[in-house]
This record gives sequence, structure tokens and C-alpha cells, in this order.
Amino acid sequence: MQFIRSVTRLDPKNPNGRTIVYMHGYGGFIWQARRQLKVLKEDGYKIVALDFKLILRSHNPQDLIDLMDEVNALFVEEKLIDPNLIMVGISLGGLVGYNMIRRHSELTKLIVITGGNIALLPSDRSLNKKWKTTREELTDRWEGVNMATKVGLLKGKHIIMFLPIRDRLINPEEVVSEFDLHQAYNRIELIRTKGGHFRTIITQTILSPKTLLRLIDELG
Repeated sequence: MQFIRSVTRLDPKNPNGRTIVYMHGYGGFIWQARRQLKVLKEDGYKIVALDFKLILRSHNPQDLIDLMDEVNALFVEEKLIDPNLIMVGISLGGLVGYNMIRRHSELTKLIVITGGNIALLPSDRSLNKKWKTTREELTDRWEGVNMATKVGLLKGKHIIMFLPIRDRLINPEEVVSEFDLHQAYNRIELIRTKGGHFRTIITQTILSPKTLLRLIDELG
């Protein structure tokens, strides 16, 4: 395993028969989600939490491609691909979750806390400051990550995403445009926030650890 540092498994005392795969954000650690994971465990959910290495700070497009393939291999190996599985992704973890529902028709339930640009491209402002390649080159190199699933082939998904109205790191309107294409075939819920990328993450995780329980109920 190159990009997954560790896999934390939490088994509840009174299991409700459902499993959650929890994936943290870019450059973070799974321990930052400890309050959320505690709430989920106490509510009966079995948890598989993925801890990604800080190597993802490298801004190398190939890193994202390799990460997606590695997560996919883990899901297959641990037999996590199931219609009842719930994926929760924070920022980068949300992109991973979105990639997984594009790869597997059986995966349908995803909660994303400001998952970034669905096209997996940074905003032009971020691109100019941090990336050493052009938007066109990134699009070409990340084609395998994007999956480019045709609208009519991506069906039966239920996605809930917290998405900032404005953000310095991503272009939220590209996310809206992507989801608009899938509305006819999927249940998409966008919850717009005013606090930007990082404030949205903090508000919906550390400060509101029980928010996920309500969202999971909405997923059904």
C-alpha cells in the first residue's frame, strides 16, 4: 500500500448491521474525525476509516490516480462493495468516494463535506499558484480518475454534498454543473455553505459531530 497509511476498524457494541467507510481530507489524519467516529460507533455503525499519507501534498496528478486505484483495490479485497455501504468523504475523501460510485454500480450512498471540484481540477487561482502543469494537461492525466461516466450510465445514486458558495481552492459552480447533469437519474442534494472550504469542514465535523446521523437517515 502506497497511499493508505492505515485502516482503522471500529466495531460497535450494539451493531445495526450497516457499515460506513470514512475518508478524511487532503493532508489530514483520521484522528481528526474521532468525535464523529465515536458518535457513529455509539449509534451502531461498523466503521472502516482510511488514513491517507501526507505524500498527497506533492500536487502530483499521478498521486491521485494511484490513490483512487489503491482505494478501489482495498474495497474489492475487503468486500466492501455493497448497496448498503455508506461512504463519507471529507474534501479529498469526497473525491475518492465520488470516484468509487462511478466505478461500481452497487455503490450508491455518499456523503461529502465540501468534496471539491468533481472534475478533480483546482480553480484557476489555485492552479496558477501551486501547480506546475496546465489545466489541459491535468485534465488529460486525470482522465482515468474522472471516469467520464456517461450521464445515462450513472444511475440510482444518492449523494449529499456540503458545498461552499465561494471558495479560493475550488470552483463550486463546476460541481453544480456536474450535478445538474445527473439530476434526472440520481438523487442529488447540495447544501450550500458560506464559510469556504476549511470552515465548512470544521463546522460539519469537529463542531457538529452528530450531523452525519441525520444525513445518513436521509440516505435511507
